[in-house]
Amino acid sequence: VKEGDSPKAMVATNLGGWLVLEPWITPSLFYRFLDKRPGQDGGPAMDSYSLCEALGPIEGNKLMRAHYDSWYTEKHIQDLAERKVEMVRLPIGDWTLNPYGPYKGCMDGAKEKIDWLYDTCEKYGIKVLLDVHAMKGSQNGFDNSGKTNRLTWIDDQHFSHWPDDAGEWQGEWDSTQNKYVYINEDNINFSLKQAEEFLIRWGKHPAFYAFQPVNEPWWNSDMNTLFQFYRDTRKLVQKYTNNGNGIFCFHDAFQYDSNLWNTLFDDFTNVVLDHHYYQAWNQGMTTTDQFCDDYEKNAQYASTFNMKVWFGEWALATDVCAHWLGGFNDGNTDPQFQCQWVDCPQSTNYLPLTNAIDFNRTAYILGPFGTGNANNVCIQNGKCSTDSEYFSDNDVNTIAKCALKSFNTYLDGHIMWTAHNEIDEKWDYIRSYDKGW
Repeated sequence: VKEGDSPKAMVATNLGGWLVLEPWITPSLFYRFLDKRPGQDGGPAMDSYSLCEALGPIEGNKLMRAHYDSWYTEKHIQDLAERKVEMVRLPIGDWTLNPYGPYKGCMDGAKEKIDWLYDTCEKYGIKVLLDVHAMKGSQNGFDNSGKTNRLTWIDDQHFSHWPDDAGEWQGEWDSTQNKYVYINEDNINFSLKQAEEFLIRWGKHPAFYAFQPVNEPWWNSDMNTLFQFYRDTRKLVQKYTNNGNGIFCFHDAFQYDSNLWNTLFDDFTNVVLDHHYYQAWNQGMTTTDQFCDDYEKNAQYASTFNMKVWFGEWALATDVCAHWLGGFNDGNTDPQFQCQWVDCPQSTNYLPLTNAIDFNRTAYILGPFGTGNANNVCIQNGKCSTDSEYFSDNDVNTIAKCALKSFNTYLDGHIMWTAHNEIDEKWDYIRSYDKGW
């Protein structure tokens, strides 16, 4: 959004890949796990949980602290402020204050980084949405939930995740019956306790603006349980924020349905629905008009809700080419068009030399291999994939202008995923802004 515009929608971005790891955002952090076998030097890692499991509390924490200090710095926050960002969405793990399992020791220092982020954002006039992005048991099975859930090894070079993916934060999932065997009340109560502690610690900070108790609970979520969880966590926001005026933000569980969510509360004061809208996974979209029409249709639907709506994640990517977007050496969707291949970032792209480990850049291809097409998802001869050239920069600019026009007409906020990305500029707020998109 440039000078002279009069936007309705708040401009925001996500601090992705920082306190909750995602290999596609920081591939160089995960180079060290290429060509690893299960049981070999701790084995391969694909997410926050398995990185801590593979490296252990001491070495894992050395790496995490280097990552914390390097992936986001004050300069990044200043850059966002200078590019009209009004709010950042901060994804955190539910282990932050009370670590469990392999997170013990490994993730030390995270809470102090959140303190730093709030203080730094206050300095630059940026508000913070605290987003509990990763839940005990995994709320969706994705790597961004902290743990790539239901991953099995076929042999020491091949694993399977996507065919069996399931979110089990709410309980044990029975894939044959397509329902939960039971609701894990211990997990739900743990999450409520963490939400309370997060709000006690940060809910009255001057930069605090909003709280989101769970990111992307999957489409098979038990809705009665989720509704009650949302009602309970909203009460905590009202209790622990200044005059109860903190914003309660909730994700739609991939069900963008006003008939469903308009029944959540009787009163929607300070309530925002979070819908994640990505066009990269759309099929059969070959013209800018199709992209523009789709943005308009999806943004316009927001007017049917009894509450404000933010598109809490979106990006300018037009295909699923971002390297490892479907997980470490994996994927669940083939790209529509030919991806571009570029030199993979150096291992010292953002990590200090003492913490950086590179891979064999002369190898044709390196495992281990998931069920995705290896020719699409694996590093080859030192090259990483990035978005296709099917749409030119001018085309992307056209699509971006359509998106912002629709957002400013119908939404109260848009939060680009993500502020900062090692490879792909269409998933990077700062580089997208600087390109004029």
